[in-house]
Amino acid sequence: MPIKRYIPLAIAVLAGAIAITLIQLRHINTPPSPQTLLAAAADVQHEITRVPAHLDHISDADEIAVGDVMAQHLTASLKRIPSVPSQDYRIEAYLQEVGTRTAAHTRRKLPWRFHYIPDPNFVNAFALPGGHIFVGQGLLPLMQSEDALAAVLGHEIEHVDLRHCAERIQTQAQLHQLGAVGQVVGLPISIFIAGYSKDQELEADRDGTTLAVQAGYSYMGILQLFDAFNRHAAKNNRTTAKAGPIGEAAQLSLATISGYFASHPPSAQRSMQIRRMAKDLNWQAPPLQPLGLRDL
Repeated sequence: MPIKRYIPLAIAVLAGAIAITLIQLRHINTPPSPQTLLAAAADVQHEITRVPAHLDHISDADEIAVGDVMAQHLTASLKRIPSVPSQDYRIEAYLQEVGTRTAAHTRRKLPWRFHYIPDPNFVNAFALPGGHIFVGQGLLPLMQSEDALAAVLGHEIEHVDLRHCAERIQTQAQLHQLGAVGQVVGLPISIFIAGYSKDQELEADRDGTTLAVQAGYSYMGILQLFDAFNRHAAKNNRTTAKAGPIGEAAQLSLATISGYFASHPPSAQRSMQIRRMAKDLNWQAPPLQPLGLRDL
């Protein structure tokens, strides 16, 4: 049997070993489970690839230039997805309206642009450097209000505003020894769809929901969406197909690690943080505003 067939299993075992070590070093008081180990291993990977603090920030101009080229390439590829152009335009205009309102209190005054991915199977949103925010069609039906949409857009805006996206450019440039901006624009979009460290995701939740509240939205919108995330995840877990013996173990482990990178911290933890902020900051809860896309 070729040795390459053992590589996925070896990676999974190595990830588990690293995770166990991390748990011991940090004295994490969590019941042992595959999810706990894989989440810890994912955090190790994030920490290993973080940009050293001594590196200078990429300039706003360079970040915008990189993001513009990446966004152009991505939007061109999206034209191959079967869709209704008139509806796509209307949805994208709505995203731009809500996003612009939400981005009013950002630290960095970037050219914020909001894009729609007409794919019902893409249940996600992500940011590209320089201010490009993409929202998948599959995410919108989980929202019950415009308030939830504003918080999601705020979350992605803050990944840019807090320089998480710029940091990822620097990380990849360092790992692959890329120098000029022209080389960096060739990085795969997947590195921005992938999740950030747990601390960065929670930071984006805090600041993104704050942006939404400052724009006049209710924090209750994102709490309802977190509940929807839980239901969606439970449904997917029930319908996941089973593979067979060792191949299944390796494939499941790698898929779970990959899924961690492509997602966010547990919804219960995210919800708890927002509830605590609302109490500490005495946030009011105005009536939720209806989502302007009820026909989806």
